Amino acid sequence: MAFLIYKKTDAGNNVRYERVQPLKLGGVDGSIARHVKSLPADEITSWKLEVAGLLRLAGCEGDHFTVLFNAAGGDGTTACFYEVTRIHGSCRDTNTNLALDFNVVLDRELSECQPDFAAAFEAPRAVAPKKLSEMLALTGGPGGGNWKWSSSALQIGATVVQPHHYSEAKAAGNDSKTNPPCAGWPAEYGSG
Repeated sequence: MAFLIYKKTDAGNNVRYERVQPLKLGGVDGSIARHVKSLPADEITSWKLEVAGLLRLAGCEGDHFTVLFNAAGGDGTTACFYEVTRIHGSCRDTNTNLALDFNVVLDRELSECQPDFAAAFEAPRAVAPKKLSEMLALTGGPGGGNWKWSSSALQIGATVVQPHHYSEAKAAGNDSKTNPPCAGWPAEYGSG
């Protein structure tokens, strides 16, 4: 999954984002497993992790860093970035369920193919950003496991990104099956 750490700086009415490094959430050595293993036994069943704590686990502390999910397709024609604000977790034996909260940073088609767009970009500063949530699961918990994602990487795109795109496209009167706004568009909305 494309979770990335970005440096975030003020650019007037915009915010400038510069990619720093990938963030590994899943896996035995991933941030979620390390966080759960650090919790006292009575806090494992239900916990919250703010983005500052997630960044601390990744070794990137400070207000000028953030975690973005890059939901854009690999064709370089869309920019779909969602900022992780908080992770709610619940662990049982060898399973960890997560609810991730996001703010929409940028969600638009690019006027031309820009394959390097995600390396550095500016987005308008949102006074009241649109909020999204996503439920995911890992096959690991206090009882062990491999801490891998229990569903395909397309899960997050299918439930967070496309309904968001689809609702905006439909509201604008453009729910064409031949012009989906982002790669990975669910089959029930047309394959493009």
